[in-house]
Formats: sequence, structure tokens, C-alpha cells
Amino acid sequence: MQVAPHLASRWLAAVRSGTELHHAALEAVALGRWKLAAVRFEAAALRYRRDIEVEALARLRVHEQMAQVLAGADPAHEAALEVEIARRLCQLDRIESLAAPFDLVEARELLGTWRAAGHGAHSVRGRASDSGEPFARAA
Repeated sequence: MQVAPHLASRWLAAVRSGTELHHAALEAVALGRWKLAAVRFEAAALRYRRDIEVEALARLRVHEQMAQVLAGADPAHEAALEVEIARRLCQLDRIESLAAPFDLVEARELLGTWRAAGHGAHSVRGRASDSGEPFARAA
């Protein structure tokens, strides 16, 4: 029996912290598990909104957009999405690194490196290791 992604997100948001879920999503991205990453990103967003963690939510949405590009979710709009990622990174002071343990780094440090960092040993662009549509919506 498979649980609907939005139900899984709601349940996870009720039992885990936003930071735990955010880091779990980043781990799923590093493994190329795009569908799992999308569910975890949404759960973290629900928790961040519930806890009124606006800055954390802004960082999460940038990571979510990075994952969309790395997954090859929308090649036709990839360039525009990359511009939006750069714009958002310039607005943030700090953001979680794409590498475990996901420490906070200067956001501008990721400007020229996030694509390479996201293509670590386990992630493969456009090849999801889990089935289904990765990242059906824009952040």
C-alpha cells in the first residue's frame, strides 16, 4: 500500500522538525531520489510554515529549485530557474551546504558551485532512482 505524497508530507511534518526534514530532503537529492526529496521538501516546508521559520523556508525553497534543475525536471525552463536561484542566493545571508552534514555556509559561496556540488558521487541528472514525476511544481 502506497501513501499519497501529500499525506506523507503532513505526517512527517507533525513528527519531525523542519531542519530534520530539510536535511533529509538534501540527502535524498544527493542520492538522486527526486520523488523522495520532493516529499521531504514539502514536509519541511509545512513544518517551517507551522513554526513560522521564514528564513529557513526561504532557504528550503532555493534548495528545492536546485533539486528541480539537478533532476532535469523542466529542461525548457532550466535557464530561467537558474537565474531565479542566483537571485534568491544573493538575497540570503546563509544557506545549508549541499554536502552532509549540511552546515550553514555563506549563500554566495553556492552561486558558482551548487551544480557541481549537487552532482556528487550518487546524484545523476535526469535519472531518478525512484519512480514518478520529480518536482511536479515550481517552488
